[in-house]
Amino acid sequence: MITRATAVYHLHPSELRGDALVPLSTLERTQPDLYERAIAKYRNRLGSLRRPLPELGCLWVDCVQFSTVHPEDLRDAMIAAGFGWPARGRQFLVFDAARLEASATRIWLHRDTSPREDMAAAMTDIVPFSTDRLHHLRAVADGTRAYLTEMAQLGRRPLLFVGVPHILHRGPVSLAGSKLLTI
Repeated sequence: MITRATAVYHLHPSELRGDALVPLSTLERTQPDLYERAIAKYRNRLGSLRRPLPELGCLWVDCVQFSTVHPEDLRDAMIAAGFGWPARGRQFLVFDAARLEASATRIWLHRDTSPREDMAAAMTDIVPFSTDRLHHLRAVADGTRAYLTEMAQLGRRPLLFVGVPHILHRGPVSLAGSKLLTI
């Protein structure tokens, strides 16, 4: 059973195929058409995809990423900064973090929200995974709110998860037991 204390979130891929979320590196090999669409959001930060994660023995592109912040809180922060939200909402997959294999999982605290083309340099605060740490990582940080406000003032579309702690999981994550949430 997924509880708010152990829930982590992943934006629902619009063309999800199969019974698992897979890293971009797997998508590139197995579903190149979906990979091309998924990689488009990284066009200005391709270096982050090849960032080594020695903590997991892989690259960023080999991980599935989850948000620790509830999508309602992200939506509220976006609206407060002056951005809209789709009237029909956005769909998120909700997973129980307690089901993730700890040895294949780390937490990227993502404290650096300074604007940069390539976020690879900001990925220095990676810590061991524990569900006990999640309750400290649930709020939209002041830095994220400032980033959103700055992007609104500049008239630029923000990245939704800048400054939001990420759960990095090496390899695929089964959809079994996940729930769909529309916000």
